Amino acid sequence: MKQINLKQVNWMKALKIAGGGVAAILLAEALGLQNAASAGIITLLTVQNTRRETVMSSVRRFAGFGIMTLLSLPIYHFCGTAPWSFGIVLLLLLLLCYAFRMDDATPINAVMATHYMFAGGVSIGMVGNEILLLVIGSGIGVCLNWFMPRNLKKIHEMQRQLDEEIRGILERMSVRLLEADHTGYDDSCFARTERLSEELRREIDLFLQNQTWQDDIYFMRYTAMRREQCRVLQVMYRQLLRLNQIPEQATPLSAFLKEIAQHFHEGNDCTALLEQLEEQFTAYRRDALPETRAAFENRAILYSILTELRSFLEIKQRFYLALPEQERKQMFERLTRDITPPAQLQ
Repeated sequence: MKQINLKQVNWMKALKIAGGGVAAILLAEALGLQNAASAGIITLLTVQNTRRETVMSSVRRFAGFGIMTLLSLPIYHFCGTAPWSFGIVLLLLLLLCYAFRMDDATPINAVMATHYMFAGGVSIGMVGNEILLLVIGSGIGVCLNWFMPRNLKKIHEMQRQLDEEIRGILERMSVRLLEADHTGYDDSCFARTERLSEELRREIDLFLQNQTWQDDIYFMRYTAMRREQCRVLQVMYRQLLRLNQIPEQATPLSAFLKEIAQHFHEGNDCTALLEQLEEQFTAYRRDALPETRAAFENRAILYSILTELRSFLEIKQRFYLALPEQERKQMFERLTRDITPPAQLQ
């Protein structure tokens, strides 16, 4: 038997729903509505995990109410209000809601169909009563969800953690590039970056859902860019493992990797780093050709790593250049607010 973990209970959501349900019932009673308790149940069913889900579920519930009322009107009029008549209404309501993918609209509208049944059929007064119950219950539910806390702070922290992991990968590469023995140098770091980026993607998806109608996809693009860079780093890692000698060209490449790690930051457009990279390629072309097969193979591995490093930097540059001016401004305002060292923004 699983142990109950009280820390995982969403106390805030439970309290919001309970308080909102009570408020909905009291308001419905104050307006003299029949079946006032249903307003509390509507509030319970309205509150979802995100703002967008809450609004859309309310829209589906109102659409389902229209369908249920149109079904109840002729059926209760011609067939009476016996339980089997309700069964017909419920069957048709379920079939139509399933067909239009409005499954979440069925429970409360099924309850409202019983209100019509107990009232002896559909009347203008009862339709108005049920609409007000929906408006009160759904309105309070939407208002409760409108105060859903934004998870931007958590997203920024996870971004920072992901960047720190990638910075660590670059720093380890700069060290291992000068070692012929790669014992103990495994790829567990890439499992961590993959886990972090997946968790970050889920947090961003939750953030977007809570934006209601506004789609701010900067964070999603940012995460995709970092994941693409990680795939390049994995290629570089596999190439590095093939080194069994340390050519003299490894020293400047190691220093360059260390510099990239030092300037690895969200606000870096990589222009200066790409210029330095071209200087590395120029130096390679000026160097004398290797004299042995082993030296040639190891030099070729370094050249291949340098080529992948260009892809690594170009991925970030494309991301940066594709940003609208407003998003760049917001990014630098946030980085300045976080007291980012100016050297990292070069």
